[in-house]
Amino acid sequence: MKAMVEDTLSAGIDVHVISSHTTGQNEDIPEEFCKYSGFTFSIVERAVVDKHAFVKRYLSGIKFAWDCRKFIRNVQDYDLIYVQSCPTALYNLLIARLFGNRNPIIYSIQDMFPGSSIASGVMKSKWMQIVFYQLQKIAYRYSDAITVISEDMSDKVLEQGVREGKIYEIVNWYDDRTVQEVHWEDNRFVRKYDLPKDKFYVQYAGTMGYVFDYQMVLKVAELLKDYTDIEFQMIGKGSQKETFMKEKERRGLINIVFYPLEPEHMVSDVYSTCSACLIPLKRGIIGNSVPSKAALLMACKRPIINSVDKDSHYYRMFNENQIGISVSNEDPEALAEAILRLYHDKSLREEMAVNGYHFGKEHYARSKNTKKLIDLFYTIANKDE
Repeated sequence: MKAMVEDTLSAGIDVHVISSHTTGQNEDIPEEFCKYSGFTFSIVERAVVDKHAFVKRYLSGIKFAWDCRKFIRNVQDYDLIYVQSCPTALYNLLIARLFGNRNPIIYSIQDMFPGSSIASGVMKSKWMQIVFYQLQKIAYRYSDAITVISEDMSDKVLEQGVREGKIYEIVNWYDDRTVQEVHWEDNRFVRKYDLPKDKFYVQYAGTMGYVFDYQMVLKVAELLKDYTDIEFQMIGKGSQKETFMKEKERRGLINIVFYPLEPEHMVSDVYSTCSACLIPLKRGIIGNSVPSKAALLMACKRPIINSVDKDSHYYRMFNENQIGISVSNEDPEALAEAILRLYHDKSLREEMAVNGYHFGKEHYARSKNTKKLIDLFYTIANKDE
């Protein structure tokens, strides 16, 4: 989002951001935006709600959408509205439609709801699934254009009745100006934890939430526990981390090591530490969400091992382009074999890393994809002229 706003401003387009107050690591408004005369913003105060309290969070999202109405109404001169996905995006879209001076609306889907919640096992009630799928279809109707971040996600939206000409695929990019490989000797993460260089690091860095298949990591770590120089680096936080850590201790797996979440400026250092990255996703997740870390790892010249749905475009992309290895998320033995394949074959690791780097530059670079989005802004804003 930061890159999108900054590049849109750089293209000479005025931007007004309406956002809630953040309670996380990031600031409300990056100071880089403020140097542009065409940038303005509104911050909507929003109560902090326990992330496990679904009903309260959902009602809070509806209230946030309603509170945004006066800010949308107060901004007089704009050509389109861009709405970011969230479980209550329908209400943001509704408010934008009611108070947005009939301007076209682009709906950016990053994480499909309720699909992702259903696939991860969070939403088990059938009646809730039916209700929220119907609400999602209404959200699609309120949109003039929908952006998705993968071919698999495009297929999901098509399955839900959206016509093809309304869908635009623009992947989540990495910043090709700042994200790059950091060599071991210069790596701040390596120095911070005094990591030995003679180990093979299989790394997961990100959110350990419901879509993250920590059971798969445990199974594979168990299979590879006799390889004392293979270490599973688990970096980050999330709702499943505590359970994951307890189960790791119960099984006595000393080859899994946990690290806290690192700040944004450490991204290149963190990803450059690993020998290979592991992305273990539960069945059904990949069509409803996409791991954004994949592009970052390509930029850092690291091979990726995916444990994902075998029938997905994402699965095939890695194997067909030799930029990593994808195996079924129902086959821990195959995942262990994939890790050992890269562990034993340094030249294959390096070949896949280089292939991935060039593939990422071609398909996932910020410079290419923000341009696609800006072109879409002009297309949608001028559609009726």
